[in-house]
Amino acid sequence: MRARSSALLLIILVAGTTACLPSALTQDKTPLGSVTASPGECGLLSSQAITRATGLTDFYASGTNSPTHFQYCVVSESGNAKAPKRLEIELHDDLAFSQEGLERRRVTDKGVTLPAGVGPGYSAAIKGKDGEPLGAYVSAWASHGTKLLSVTLYRGAPGRDHQADVIEFARQLRPLLLAQTP
Repeated sequence: MRARSSALLLIILVAGTTACLPSALTQDKTPLGSVTASPGECGLLSSQAITRATGLTDFYASGTNSPTHFQYCVVSESGNAKAPKRLEIELHDDLAFSQEGLERRRVTDKGVTLPAGVGPGYSAAIKGKDGEPLGAYVSAWASHGTKLLSVTLYRGAPGRDHQADVIEFARQLRPLLLAQTP
């Protein structure tokens, strides 16, 4: 009788614990969609894609306001200068960077090479003090080596694959920002 009671109690505890797991553990696999669809922020970025990646339904975006002369876009929770950045996209033109320096950073950050059609470049996770995933970043460069596209998701939406999100931003922005000849 005692064994039955213990087994029943164990089943109830496991079932109760499983039912109470936070929904943040379930992964949101909703595609970002077109990252350049209207309505746009900074003259180029889709509000919907920003919301999906950051989890912010109300945000402040500042930066370049022209898709043809795009340089940067910074997204935060408010326009307060002290508000932490949530997403930052930058295009470095005529940047004097070395392939060796980028490779050293990739190795240090445990980055992975970008998939075919997105690279050359790499992505890496951004982790908190306890090792929990907070966000991710991508460094992608033009094949001629004169432009660098950086997409940094400092704190992504809970339950999303942050690395997949920054890679998707880079995949869609590459033809617009890196394909031009120097």
